Amino acid sequence: MVQKRNLSATKIKAVATDMINRSGAEQLSFSRVADALGVKPQAMYAYFKSKEALRAELIVDFLDGITAKIKTELAGVAGKDALRIFGEQLYQLLLAQPEMTRLAFGGVDYQHQSDAYEHLKDLIGLLKRLVAPFSQDETEILNDSRLFRAFIFGYVQNELWGLFQRSSVPAETSFQVSLNQVITLITTTHTETKSSDLDAD
Repeated sequence: MVQKRNLSATKIKAVATDMINRSGAEQLSFSRVADALGVKPQAMYAYFKSKEALRAELIVDFLDGITAKIKTELAGVAGKDALRIFGEQLYQLLLAQPEMTRLAFGGVDYQHQSDAYEHLKDLIGLLKRLVAPFSQDETEILNDSRLFRAFIFGYVQNELWGLFQRSSVPAETSFQVSLNQVITLITTTHTETKSSDLDAD
């Protein structure tokens, strides 16, 4: 039991995140979190004005955690290796917390969650910086980063839906093959285009 005077946003979010990971975001409520903490639901409003506000902060923390972990793994790495690390890390981190992934990428409208969207942009911006050396302009950077993200989220979503479970080929194996193909597509096509442009000059 947590005494009201010892209650904090951090403790509330820790319990709420654990609840989501165990039971799904649909089961999240102020009353359930309060029960787990041993406080009255009214005490929660001193830290979060609503359940939606709590969910939004959980998403922000989740996104920030993913971005920070990927940045750590990318230290001192560049080029194709950096793209591979980004892809592998994002894939693994999303699957490690499936219910938080469902909430962050299926349970929120980022058009109406400007704060959460700014934190999502940090993750997207990191990918754009990795793609940029292989792209000719901002349009290509945007298109290539969207392709990369769509590939990873598509794989994660299919795994969360259980669509790869009956295959004789492990999902991880297919992911690695596809990741190599996407990286080759992004890095080779534009490199060849640049070389052709130089030859033409």
